Formats: sequence, structure tokens, C-alpha cells
Amino acid sequence: MKKLIALLLALVMVFALVACATSETKTEEPAKTEEPAKTEEPAKTEEPAAEEPASELPTTEDANIVKTDELSSDEKAAALGIPAAVVLQDTTALEGKKIGCSIVYKGDEWCAALAGALESLGQYYGADIVCEDGDLNDETQTKQVENMIANNVDIMMIDPATPDGVGEALNKAHDAGIPIIIYDGYWTEGAEKAVTTVTWDQKATGTLVGEYFVNYVKEHNDGKARVIELTNAVSTHCQERFVGLHEVIDAANAEGCQIEVLNKYDSQGNRETAYNAIAAVVEPYDYIISDVDNGAQGAVSALQAVGNTDVKVFSMGAYGQEPFGLLHDNDVNYQACLNVDAWVLAQFIFDGAIAYFNGEEVPVQTNIDLFVVDNSNVEKFWSFD
Repeated sequence: MKKLIALLLALVMVFALVACATSETKTEEPAKTEEPAKTEEPAKTEEPAAEEPASELPTTEDANIVKTDELSSDEKAAALGIPAAVVLQDTTALEGKKIGCSIVYKGDEWCAALAGALESLGQYYGADIVCEDGDLNDETQTKQVENMIANNVDIMMIDPATPDGVGEALNKAHDAGIPIIIYDGYWTEGAEKAVTTVTWDQKATGTLVGEYFVNYVKEHNDGKARVIELTNAVSTHCQERFVGLHEVIDAANAEGCQIEVLNKYDSQGNRETAYNAIAAVVEPYDYIISDVDNGAQGAVSALQAVGNTDVKVFSMGAYGQEPFGLLHDNDVNYQACLNVDAWVLAQFIFDGAIAYFNGEEVPVQTNIDLFVVDNSNVEKFWSFD
């Protein structure tokens, strides 16, 4: 009997334990299945910011081009020959100011046009300005700058023949407290000592003409060409144009073109010298590339004098009725040029002077827009009857 009771007690205890365990299991909230930790989306690898394309120079398609031969709607400006392309300011900042000005060489048509533009704008703004001819000569320009200092000019606008040739005189002007604007060319110390430099990207000039030229040679001559170059050896910035040009030609040759530069002649920015150089060439060649339009025009004359209608001429700097007229008329020799608007460059020079006298910030350097012009787009730049 005792055994039976003991067995019953053992069974009761077992049931109690089981019930207890069951009860505990029921009341215990199911352990929350931890939601798998949200896999953090891999930090979006920021795609390397697409490198911004090196600022491209505008094309005739995306630039707001105003023809330079259309006169301004401002009567006073129109009477001075100032075109609509120039954005004029309503200001008295330059009134009565004496401006000293020297341009690299008036024998070049583009420079002569720029000199005229500077004088017209000076007159419009009430300033006293005469643009002197530097005659591609450091010594001449040095004397001109020294005379400007002696005449107590209020500001100088200087287009140096070479980056250092007139440096000593410009330093004297700077030390005398005369503000200096460098234009078209460069002054080695210009970034530190000039108010601003208004110019055009000389290497890009050669690059743009080079790209046009290489495409032309591929299309018309199966990528093969023999080239004569005309340069203005004394002008440092003209030499930079050939740096850009040769880089493009070298790259084209590396890809299979056969473009050979046979020779380079110094035209000295002079038509007659360019004419004589081309007239003396006896080896066969296909193309002429000139850094300035005087060289290009001299070459065209030499070709036409012997009835050569095959050789094409490319100019790395041109402006005005003559080159644009040749392009418009499909001249057999003059193929394309790089257009730099002399009036717009003059406007930027005066914008810098006005900002300076108004106490405003002036950019260290301003490069103006560059365009390659040929028969297909010349009417965007000039009017023809």
C-alpha cells in the first residue's frame, strides 16, 4: 500500500512539473524573431563625379552671336562706328581719364581694327586715348610706356610684343601707382601686377584650327598632307598657337594620318614677306597654315599669282570684311580662319577699366570666345548683300 501511495505521489509531482512547464511556455511571449538587421544599402558608391568636361569653347550653334558689321542702336555709338556686338555701359567712370595705350603692331589688319575699336570706345566713354603702334618692338614699347608715366596717365592698356620685353617699364608704372591692363598678349608678372589681362587662349586657337584642319584632310585627302607653316617668330603668343596645332596633328598621325610639316617660314606678320616665302617654295605641298591673317593673305596672293588653285590656306587669327568676304565667295585658296572679334575684345578691356575705377572686382584674366569660320557659317559673323 505504501508503495502505491508513493507511486501516486511521484506521478502527481511529474504532472505538476509538466503543467508548470507548459504554463510557463504558454505565457512566455514568443521570442521576437529579430528582423534581420536591415542590411544597410551599401553606401552608394558615389560615382566619380563625371569629370566636368574641360570648359569647351562655344560653337556657332550655342553662342549668341551678333554680327560685328551691324551698328549699335545707340546713336552716339553708331556715329563712332561701334557695332551692336558691343555691350555698352551707362557710366561716367572713365570721363576725363587719360588712357595710355600701345598695341603690338598696327601693320596687322586685326590689330589695326582693335586699335580703332579702343579709340572709339574711349571717345564714347569720354576718355582721352590714342593707341600707339608698338611696331613689334620691345624698345619702342618701352619708350611709349615711359612717356605714359611721364604724362601721368590714369591707366595704361598695353599689348606687349613679348612677355618680358617691356617688363621693366611696366614695373616702373606699377610702382608709380598707375593701373595697367594687359590685352591680346601677356606680361610675365601680369597676374600679380596688372588689373587684368584680356586676351584669347592662344593654345586653344591652334587646337581648334588643328581639329578643323585634320578633319578636312581626312575628308579631302585621305588623312595625308604636306604642310607649310607661316609664323610671326617675334611674337611669343603666336608661337603658342603652333603648340596646340602640333598636338592635334601628332595625335592624328598616331592614329594613322600622314600629315607632314615640311617647313616653317617667318612672315613677320607681313604680307609681302609671306608672299615671297611662299613664292620661293619649290617642293610640292598641299596646305599652308598661318598664325596671323597677314601671312595667310600674303600666301593666297602668291598662290593666285601662279594660278595655283589646289593649295588651301588656313589662318589662326582673322577678322573683318576681307577674310570673311573670301570665305563667303568660296575663294579657291582661302579655306578657313579662326575669328576673334576685335570689337568684343576692346569691350572687355574697357569693362575692366570701368570696373577698376568703380572699385569693383576685376577678374585676373578674361579669355574671349573663339570660332572657326568657313563658308558654311561665315554669314553668322558678317552681313553680305
